[in-house]
Amino acid sequence: MNLPTSSTLMNADFFYRILPDRTLCFKGEKCVRGKKSKERLTVLLAANMDGSEKIIPLVIGKFLKPRCMKNCKSFPLFYDANSKAWMTADIWEKTIRRWDLNFSKQKRKIALIADNCTAHYTVDGLKSIELVFLPPNSTCVLQPLDQGIIQNFKATYRKLLLQDMISAIDRKEQLQVSVLNAIFYIDQSWNMVSQKTIANCFRHAGFHSSPESEELLEDDDEDLPLTELAEKLRNRGYAIPDENLYTKIDENLATNSEASIQDIVSNVLNSNAEGSDDEDDSECEKKSVSTSDALKAIDDLRCFFTNSETADEHLKAIRELRKSCVNNQKK
Repeated sequence: MNLPTSSTLMNADFFYRILPDRTLCFKGEKCVRGKKSKERLTVLLAANMDGSEKIIPLVIGKFLKPRCMKNCKSFPLFYDANSKAWMTADIWEKTIRRWDLNFSKQKRKIALIADNCTAHYTVDGLKSIELVFLPPNSTCVLQPLDQGIIQNFKATYRKLLLQDMISAIDRKEQLQVSVLNAIFYIDQSWNMVSQKTIANCFRHAGFHSSPESEELLEDDDEDLPLTELAEKLRNRGYAIPDENLYTKIDENLATNSEASIQDIVSNVLNSNAEGSDDEDDSECEKKSVSTSDALKAIDDLRCFFTNSETADEHLKAIRELRKSCVNNQKK
């Protein structure tokens, strides 16, 4: 059996479709109820100490079955919902037990470090996970994810958002971001957080695998900084009043609340009425794509990569995608 390893987790709450022209409108927004609360998601992120393993994120939305997810059968990450898009005790236990089952199958022992959130509590009967809770009011100092990992994740998310916004402007279209779009942005952003960034943040929080590993690793430079994307938007007539504000607009959003009896009753009563219904009309609907359309898009990708200098693994991935589409068509 593998030796125990250390991992940490933390909830990150953010405005998933906030664009630069709306940043000032959301400045200082508590966003508990109302229309703006539909703009937020909570993401549970977890990684191990050296950054070599990042657990598949959990996304918590306000609606269990949003219109954009109609007929969707697979996602790159896990999704759950409640009336406020918050981490709850029920979601917490369900997630920890799913992780414990997965680690048990791998015959691994994990020390999971969690912040002292009101929704986080000791789960009985775990076989592979030992929960370790940080002392109260120490998250900003001892939690590695709060030392820059979540900030890096959010900055990458917004960078991807701006890149697609620029592309949409060039096509004379308006960028629409649904919960489903956000899920794919989140998956891509989390995968883009480097191993060096995670390892450095653990060191900043005081976690060291050995006395010799004191020296911080150097992170790779970003391919396209947020400042350059902001300048591209300015050239297209879109002003970003404060790039730093845009990156950190939602860093103080709450991911959970003190659970009162009234809150528990309200959540139960609203679980069907609000948590599982379709979203309002402002939510963009999912585009229906046939197998023939998918095959054509894959062929276009193949032409693009064959006309440019590319690695063999890209073409191999395209072949696998085409094979999957053909098999799906047969079924």
